[in-house]
Amino acid sequence: MRGSAAVLRLVPILACAVLVLGYGQVYGDSLEEIFEEGNRAYDDERFDDAAASYRTLLEYQIEDPRVEYNLGNAEFRRGNLGQAILHYERARRLDPTDPDILDNLRFARTRRLDRVPEPERPVAIEWLIGVQDRLGPDRQAWLAVAVLWLVCGLLAWGLATAGRWNARYGWLLAALVLVLVLIGASWYASFQRLEGRSTAVVVQRVVEVLAGPGQNNATLATVHEGLDVEVWGEREEWIQVRMPNGVSGWVPRGAVEVV
Repeated sequence: MRGSAAVLRLVPILACAVLVLGYGQVYGDSLEEIFEEGNRAYDDERFDDAAASYRTLLEYQIEDPRVEYNLGNAEFRRGNLGQAILHYERARRLDPTDPDILDNLRFARTRRLDRVPEPERPVAIEWLIGVQDRLGPDRQAWLAVAVLWLVCGLLAWGLATAGRWNARYGWLLAALVLVLVLIGASWYASFQRLEGRSTAVVVQRVVEVLAGPGQNNATLATVHEGLDVEVWGEREEWIQVRMPNGVSGWVPRGAVEVV
């Protein structure tokens, strides 16, 4: 009797598990179908339908660089440069190592009306930034953790037995610590550049940057869609932004979207 009772208690649990697993499978299949439907629409040059499909996926809180990248492509073909750059930027944050994302983002930026001069850096710095972008903050963090464990393991191994410590061992440990510091500094720089600051993209065709949060304030500048700005503050329906030239001002909340 106890065995039968135990089986009976398990039946509803198993039934719920089957329902949950089945729902998850159907849910996953439906999302994949929406994604493929968007891809087919894009291939057929039905860019409005393609953008609608990709946005449906985003409504399900899907965070996938493929969705953001494809939506950026669709918006670019629809003539919405600001939206295209916005979704390329979001795709880059999700996968900073994808060359297609970087190439399309770079190309879209060349179509902006507001010309933002790229800072001139030495070749070595450009190469270093390229390596950092290909690795991304996450891979650099895991690499730093691996080197840290190696340092701790070698230190424990050297101190475990008397007489094992020597000059060669000390230099090796010092070199690993130096590598750890460099990786940590590289991770911090990459994180600050890619994720550490709140950035936004102008998505309206033309936007006036005002001296304060209100239409009665003086106009500081006129910017156009696709411009990258830093978010400095918010007040009701206004967002304070800092433009690439260092000037800060206020724009309506709907004029920009945060990356």
